[in-house]
Amino acid sequence: MLVRCEVLRILFFLLFLNFIYAETILDNNATIPISQNHKAIISQIESFIKDKFIATYKPYNIVIHNIEVSPAIQINLNQLKIDKIIFDDRLLRRDSGNFEVHLYHNQKHQKVFFSFNINATIDALSASSDIKTNEVITNNNSTITQIYIDKNMQLPASLNIIDEYSAKSFIPNGAIISNTKITPKIIVQKGDILEVFYNDDNINIIFNAEALKSASIGEIIKAKSLQGDRIVNIKILGDKKAEMQ
Repeated sequence: MLVRCEVLRILFFLLFLNFIYAETILDNNATIPISQNHKAIISQIESFIKDKFIATYKPYNIVIHNIEVSPAIQINLNQLKIDKIIFDDRLLRRDSGNFEVHLYHNQKHQKVFFSFNINATIDALSASSDIKTNEVITNNNSTITQIYIDKNMQLPASLNIIDEYSAKSFIPNGAIISNTKITPKIIVQKGDILEVFYNDDNINIIFNAEALKSASIGEIIKAKSLQGDRIVNIKILGDKKAEMQ
């Protein structure tokens, strides 16, 4: 009888230990309750990132469809406040990534990594037909399309380059026109005769010179004076006009 009671006592003790262990597991895996303060912090961070994207892509008419922010680890944000957000500008060229947020409570500071995902589109110029090298970008050979911001995106050229820039190299039909593919419009061709202005002790001198290479506005090139075949450096001011340097 005593042996039986001892066995029962041991069994009850083991069952008690199993119950305590199960409670511990449940507690460790429990989801941290989301308070209003937790939601407020997430909202503040989302607004911060949203404002960064809008400021960066305002010239491209950005449309943000959705943005999500969450801590990279499970953490209770209920009593914490934001000190500062470290968001690298390189993340503005991606649709997701990790960044650092400095939080504090009662003089105690801590750094927490957060992750973000953004679904956003911007306007971009794309070639509506094949554009040859040195061909001017116009409304006839380009069109505005929408592209998603993601890690593989090349920053599109500004939307106001129409009639002001040329293709630096061949741009195939349908390709996005990026800054790496364009150059200021060539307005002076090699061999063009230019009117060159020169100021000497408040005396304005004007002479004609032959451009020795093609150039765009603001570019400095060499030209050959038609009076005496002198080689001079000139700065292109506009169509057929230049200033001697």
